[in-house]
Amino acid sequence: MNRSGRLSAWWYGLQDSLWFIPAVLTAAALALAEGMVRLDRVLLARRGTAVDWLFGAGTAGAREVLSAIAGTMITVTGVVFSITIVALQLASSQFSPRVLRTFTSDRGNKLVLGVFIGTFTYCLLVLRTVREAPTDGSAFVPAASVTVAIGLALVCIGFLIYYINHAAHSIRASVVIDRAAADTLDLIDKLYPAETGQPAAKQAGPPPGGPARLVRAERGGYLQAVDAEALFRLAERRALTIQPEPLIGEYVLPGATLASVWPDAALAAPVVDGVRGAMGLGPERTLQHDLELGIRQLADIALKALSPGINDPTTATICVDRLAEALVILAKQSRPDEVRTGADGTTRLVLRGPPFERLVGVAFAQIRHYGAADATVMAHLVATLGRVVALVPPVRRGALSREARLAIEGAQGAIALGGDRERIEQAGAWLRDSARRTDEGLPGVA
Repeated sequence: MNRSGRLSAWWYGLQDSLWFIPAVLTAAALALAEGMVRLDRVLLARRGTAVDWLFGAGTAGAREVLSAIAGTMITVTGVVFSITIVALQLASSQFSPRVLRTFTSDRGNKLVLGVFIGTFTYCLLVLRTVREAPTDGSAFVPAASVTVAIGLALVCIGFLIYYINHAAHSIRASVVIDRAAADTLDLIDKLYPAETGQPAAKQAGPPPGGPARLVRAERGGYLQAVDAEALFRLAERRALTIQPEPLIGEYVLPGATLASVWPDAALAAPVVDGVRGAMGLGPERTLQHDLELGIRQLADIALKALSPGINDPTTATICVDRLAEALVILAKQSRPDEVRTGADGTTRLVLRGPPFERLVGVAFAQIRHYGAADATVMAHLVATLGRVVALVPPVRRGALSREARLAIEGAQGAIALGGDRERIEQAGAWLRDSARRTDEGLPGVA
């Protein structure tokens, strides 16, 4: 990727990493230890300064206190790290491997680790300055530094209590689902509508006719992000029309088409490099721009809950509710203009996002397939789709209605009890009402 794209991807990965905040707090502990030791030297030089409230024991006492705090902190840090790993394993096995990001990016976990590691580092650095008899014949006891170490130990006790509560709270199904839903909703707000170049006028058409030159991928990987600003500037500067071909989240094979460029005679090496640099490929999908992955996370949690090993239909129904929420909000958002024009009105960039129908399929197709034998889940799914249909614009209703019909058909073939089949039929009564309204010439749901 180009510099701005690499910087954006680097910062996104940094926010998700488990080490960044602990590293910052450790660096802060280094600076604090250096500053406190210097303050102690100043206080030692000014023997008349009133410091009665500071640590008052000798060198042996200072060493024991600092050693005890440092040893305790590194032990508790190991315990905290172990609990975090257990939480990751539990989330991966019970919910979905795709929700691990919500744990590694959790600021509470990183803050607790950083406070404990920082306190350990601080005590270790102060401990090395305690000595019996320096060159001037007097012992050096960093009283202020030891006092701060005791204060940090008390702060760590508070963070430990917080972490125990936080760890127990964070592995609850409702909390994991809420985090995944929040990430998805934030991504919807971020991506819709987009602002790159000028929206195309109504008369502006798709890419120009005629043959296009193809920019091909040098390596394989998932398309994680597209730097639309960089592509637009490149197209405007060189009077090109650029259309990225794969959707974000799709896997691009080596040699596959990354983008089409018009006119076909304008594909110079800087253009190829610029297009490749603006389209970031990586080993996994990320939530940087991948809305489909956000919806996939919620659907995967529901699928895991429906598996025979978990058998938790309540969690599946919660996921259906949050998926419905995301689709209602998405359906009401103004879709980014696929065709973007430059200052002269010429088409410069064609950006394609996932169609609403595709996102509906990602959300519900596998849930209705693997949950077809569960009457409760199917009835809830069909009824929820009816509530969504009532809230979205008419143009969005067709895909939702089709999913409801397929869910009813699948349940009829998988459920043996007539009463359960009847309950699902009743949940889909809104489909019959819609068909009747259509026959009467009234607005339906398609």
